[in-house]
Amino acid sequence: MNKFVSTITLLAIASCLAACSPSPHRETLHLSPQEPVIEWAAVKTNAAKLELKTLVTGSVTVPVSGMLNLDDPKTDHLEKESMDVQVFAHWIKHPIKGDYLIDTGLDARFKNTKRGSLKGLIAPWIVENSHQEERQDILSQLKQNQVDVKGVFLTHVHGDHSSGIPALPQGVEITLGKGESLHQYPLIMYNDHFDKVTHLTELDFSLGSMMEPLGKVLDIFGDGSLWAISTPGHTSGHVSYLVNTDGGWVLLTGDASHTRWGFENNVAPGWSENDEEAEQSLEKLRLFSQENRDIRVVFGHQF
Repeated sequence: MNKFVSTITLLAIASCLAACSPSPHRETLHLSPQEPVIEWAAVKTNAAKLELKTLVTGSVTVPVSGMLNLDDPKTDHLEKESMDVQVFAHWIKHPIKGDYLIDTGLDARFKNTKRGSLKGLIAPWIVENSHQEERQDILSQLKQNQVDVKGVFLTHVHGDHSSGIPALPQGVEITLGKGESLHQYPLIMYNDHFDKVTHLTELDFSLGSMMEPLGKVLDIFGDGSLWAISTPGHTSGHVSYLVNTDGGWVLLTGDASHTRWGFENNVAPGWSENDEEAEQSLEKLRLFSQENRDIRVVFGHQF
C-alpha cells in the first residue's frame, strides 16, 4: 500500500475512534438478474443507447505524485511537482429512466477559493489550489441544461468527485461501489458532502457478470446501455463505467487512471489504497481499450 495512504489510514483510525459521525444506511442497489458470463460481442449487438455529456466543473492543482505512481521508472523524466487537472461530472440521459450523473464535480464553493469544501490538516497537500469560471459549478450547469437528476453513480468517494452532492436535491439516490469508504477523517481530511445523505445504495459485483477482459461487470439499467466495472485499487470500491452513446461507446475510467499519459504508459495512480489492485485494474482497462480501438476513453481528470 502507498506509504502516504497508509499514514493517512492510521491517523484516520485514531481520529475516528474519537469523533466519527454516523454513516448513511447502505443497501445493495436492486438490478435485474445478471447473466453469469457475457460476451462483449453480444453486448455491442444488443445494447440500448444513452446521451452522454461531460461537464467540466472547474480544475484543481494537485501533486503529480497523486496522479502518477512516481515509484514507476517510467516517470523518472517528469520534473513538475504539481499539475492542473479538470474535474468532471458526466451527465447521462436514458430515454426512459431520465437523467443521471456519474460523479458530481465541483460545487460553487470552489470559485475564488483554494479548495472549496475540502477541509482538514492535510487538505493543502491534497488539493493545492482550484479554479472555477462563472457558472461553471455543477448546479449552474444542471440548471442551464435543465437536468432533472434522478440519481448519481460515484466512481469513488474522493472530495473532487463528491463535492457536488450538497448542490443536488436532497434525497437523490447516490450509488457507490460496495465497501467504498466515505473518507471522512475528522481534523485530518473531511468535508460536508454526505452530511445530509441518509441512504446510500451499493453496487455488489459478486452478483455481476464475468466479461473478459474486464472481469465482473453490472448491467445498470438492464438494457446494456450502461455498465459498471469493478476497478479497485485507487480506492477499495472504485468503479469505472462503460456507456453506449449515439456517437459510440465511451469508457469512463474514473481515477483508475487520472491522466491520458498514465493510461498510455501503464502507470497507475500514485494515491492508491492498494497498489497491486490499482495496477491490475489499469491493466484490464488498457487491454480492453487496445482490443477495441473504436471505444473513446475519458480519463479521471483528462479527455
